[in-house]
Amino acid sequence: MAQRKNDPLSVQVREAIDFMDRNLPDAAIDAWDKVIAMAPKYIPYQYERIICNVMAKRYANAIELLKPIYRDTSLFDRGYQLIGNCYDYLQMNDSAMIFYDMGLGAFPNSGRLHYEKGAAAFIDKRVVEALDWWKKGTLVEPSFATNYYWLAKTYAETSNKIFSAFYAEAFLNLESASVRTREISSLCFKVWKQAIRPGHPDDPINFCSDELLSEISPEGPSAMNFYTAFEYNIALAAFHLAPASGTYTNVTVSDLVDIRTMFIKGWKGAGLDTVYANDLLAWNVHLNDEGRFQEYLWWLYSYGDVKEMNDYFKANEQKYDTFLAWFGSNSRPISKKWCVTNDCK
Repeated sequence: MAQRKNDPLSVQVREAIDFMDRNLPDAAIDAWDKVIAMAPKYIPYQYERIICNVMAKRYANAIELLKPIYRDTSLFDRGYQLIGNCYDYLQMNDSAMIFYDMGLGAFPNSGRLHYEKGAAAFIDKRVVEALDWWKKGTLVEPSFATNYYWLAKTYAETSNKIFSAFYAEAFLNLESASVRTREISSLCFKVWKQAIRPGHPDDPINFCSDELLSEISPEGPSAMNFYTAFEYNIALAAFHLAPASGTYTNVTVSDLVDIRTMFIKGWKGAGLDTVYANDLLAWNVHLNDEGRFQEYLWWLYSYGDVKEMNDYFKANEQKYDTFLAWFGSNSRPISKKWCVTNDCK
């Protein structure tokens, strides 16, 4: 619905949204009532009013208000999600699943409904199923960042930290200015730092489980699979940090920038970017070809070590600002799927 900035309807909408932003649901409901009186047939305004009921924890009331409109095409998948959420809040999980499934029937490419199915499985401790739902969600709706967020957080608690690192990086390319951005930037740094231990006698690089490392390569049993090739080339890039004795345990952001720059140059130089299909590493290769990869990595890990980042920024302010301006216009398109595992093409 087209609106002029200062017409009465627009002013009232802004007031309602302001009340919502200030977590004042009852005041927002009164404001939305005035909006709806001006535009009684515009379903999205009714939807926003229902969200205020959810904010006020009046879930049963929200369900009754949603029932006539949740399938309205103007709401896309959000109507199915919200009514399912309300049933979840009421601990009526079977009913919630009915609406999530109905929503997926109507919107099979809904990232948010794939997230809800995964979240339900995760709560029931069906972690593998949850991961599968979220991974499918990244493929059917690549621009929906929440699935990447939970994949990064969940894989960080497993022995396959490579997926946490990759999904965290994908998330940060999608959502670069939120509270979650800070959390995942810090997580991304932590995962990389924990997985790289130059000089460790048994396991200097620890991104992948033995199960992943033992997978048969499509190139044949004598060839390294993707995960082994990844760890091996990270080991080569990190070798210079290995002390004469003992293990190097204090990997810094600067160390990671150097390791990953050497890794991606070696990866492309050996032709591995064409042997192993991986959209994240292809993006890294592109950034390095453009001469932007090091600044990109400083941006990526910026909340991993805030002091180190601030010191870097002070010493490289113009260079970093130039990168940010370039990146704002040349970031990876989010409309295409970004495959970060080695099992999707």
